[in-house]
Amino acid sequence: MNVFKKCLRKEFGKKGYEHYVDLFNEEVKNYANIKNDIESKKIYKDMYEVLSKDPKKVTTEKLENLSCTLYKALQIARKFTGVLSAYVVGNIVLLALNLDYYVTCISVAFLGAAFLYKLLEFLENKFCFIDAYLIMIYKTVLEKIR
Repeated sequence: MNVFKKCLRKEFGKKGYEHYVDLFNEEVKNYANIKNDIESKKIYKDMYEVLSKDPKKVTTEKLENLSCTLYKALQIARKFTGVLSAYVVGNIVLLALNLDYYVTCISVAFLGAAFLYKLLEFLENKFCFIDAYLIMIYKTVLEKIR
């Protein structure tokens, strides 16, 4: 699960998150009617209604949590180049060591599994357009309330 989705599900719950995804899908279906004014969107109005009930201190904490989430997403993207480099260098070193065939195969398999995990994490966070859109609206609502 990408970091934006985790953040939204933590704040609104699974049903709330799914409700906002449904509102997004409804908005996309009516693409011709989309307005640039974010405050006129159903998602914004609904989030504002839900979040405006929170005290200022809670809203400030939510903004701090959102900043941490955005930082995590940025770090995943920035570290991927290093992960890719480590994977390539690790494979080259393993093959250059001329270890026993089975040891090399198992080592390459473990290295590949670790890389696959990091690749999926990177792709999941890079291509989460719906969640990024919802996070932008969430951030706007929190800043408006604050």
